[in-house]
Amino acid sequence: MNKKISEISHRAKFIFKLLVENYLTTGQPMGSKSISTKLNYELSPATVRNVLNEINLYGLIQRDHFSAGSLPSDFGLQFYTQALLEPGQIDKNEKQIIDSSNFSDFPQEYEKITSILNGLSNQASLVINNEKIPKISRISFHKIDKKRVIFIVENEDGTTSNRLVEAPQNIELRDLNIISEFLNKFANNQTPTQIERNIKIFIQNTQNEINKTAKILLEQGIKINTNIKSEKFFVRGLPSLVNSKIDTDLDTLNELLSEIETGKMASKMIKALKKSKGVQIFIGSNTNLFKNTNLSMIFSNYQTKNGLTGAIGVIGPKRINYQRIVPIVNYMSEIISNKK
Repeated sequence: MNKKISEISHRAKFIFKLLVENYLTTGQPMGSKSISTKLNYELSPATVRNVLNEINLYGLIQRDHFSAGSLPSDFGLQFYTQALLEPGQIDKNEKQIIDSSNFSDFPQEYEKITSILNGLSNQASLVINNEKIPKISRISFHKIDKKRVIFIVENEDGTTSNRLVEAPQNIELRDLNIISEFLNKFANNQTPTQIERNIKIFIQNTQNEINKTAKILLEQGIKINTNIKSEKFFVRGLPSLVNSKIDTDLDTLNELLSEIETGKMASKMIKALKKSKGVQIFIGSNTNLFKNTNLSMIFSNYQTKNGLTGAIGVIGPKRINYQRIVPIVNYMSEIISNKK
C-alpha cells in the first residue's frame, strides 16, 4: 500500500524529479549508479538506492525488468505534473502565432483552434464544445404539387426550419408512404447527426424497395442544416497517434478514437474539467477517462464572455513535453475566454 504522498522527503522529490525528466527526454530507466553519476557523486549509489526504495513505497516508480533501473509509474508522472513540474513561459514565436490568429467570430473558429494547437504541439488537438445540441422533436412534410414537397423541422428548443425539395419525376403515393415510414420509426427526439445516420441505414436496408424519387426526398428533405456551433467536438491530427511510436496496441487506440468520434470522450472531459480550473493533465492508467496506458491529455476549460463553455487541449504520448505544451494550452484558453 502506498504511503501518504505528503510525507515524501525533499531528497526523494529531488531524485524522483531527476528520474522523471530523464525518462521524458530519453525514455530510458535510471539506476542508482547512473543517478549518482548524474549528481557528480554527491550521493553514493548506496544512498541513492535507499532513496529509490523510499520512492517506491509511494508507488511513484516501477522497476524495469530488463535492467537494474526504475521508470516512473503513471501515478508517478501524475504526481510530477501536479507537484514538481515547472512549466516554462510560452515561446515568443508561439505566442505570436496565437495572437495573430485573430479569432473574429469564436463559434466559427473551432477548426482554426485545432489547426493551431496541432501545428504548435505536433500532437492530436481537440476542442470540446459544451453547448447543448437541440434534438429534433418532430419532422412533418406536405406535398405542394406533383413534383415538390416541403419539409418542416421542429426543434426541442422551439425553433423551426423548412426545406422545399423538387423531385425529378412525379411524386407517387408510394414515395410519401416511404417517407412516413421513416419519420414514424426514426426521426423523433433525435439529434441531427443521429437522423442523418438513420437515413443512411434506412436507405441501405430498403434499397430493393425504395426508388430514386423517394431516396432524393429522404436525403435532401430531411438533411438537417447543422451549423458549426452545434457540433460537439473538433479534432485534428489523430493519424499522428496511430503513426507515432507509442507502445500500445491498435485495438486500444481504435477504442480511444471511437470514444472521441462518438462524443463519449467529450462528455467525460467536460465533467472532469468542471471540478477544477486551469490546465489539467490526465496520464495513462492513472485516470478513468481512457484505458490507454501510454497516452496523456493536456486540457484547459474556457468560458467566453458571451457564455460559451468547453475545453481545448492536446492528446499525445505520456512522454510529451509537458513543460512546453502546458503554457501553449493555458495561453490559448485565456485568449478564447476573452472572446465574445
